[in-house]
Amino acid sequence: MRSRTELATKLNTQLAAVEDTGIAIHIAACRCGLDAQLVRYYVDIGVVSWPLTEAGLAELRRIRRLIGLGVNLAGVEIILRMRRRIEELLQEVEYLRGMSVAPER
Repeated sequence: MRSRTELATKLNTQLAAVEDTGIAIHIAACRCGLDAQLVRYYVDIGVVSWPLTEAGLAELRRIRRLIGLGVNLAGVEIILRMRRRIEELLQEVEYLRGMSVAPER
């Protein structure tokens, strides 16, 4: 019988191998503590993009937390959209900071 460490290592290796093609729904569900049908539903309605990646798993965990806090699905979609927009703006700010040239003395 294999130890938990060996099984976890094997699973992580398999997950890394499928990362290029996406993470299977049932694996994503297990890793996020959600039901596979619920994950499929979130993908189908576009709350999480397909193929599932590690970033998608992070989104699924955020969804689970927000739903647990009592936020309905429409609210979750708005919160996630706002979060993505904030991340885009932060990246743009960092890009612009990198473009600025220090004044010459």
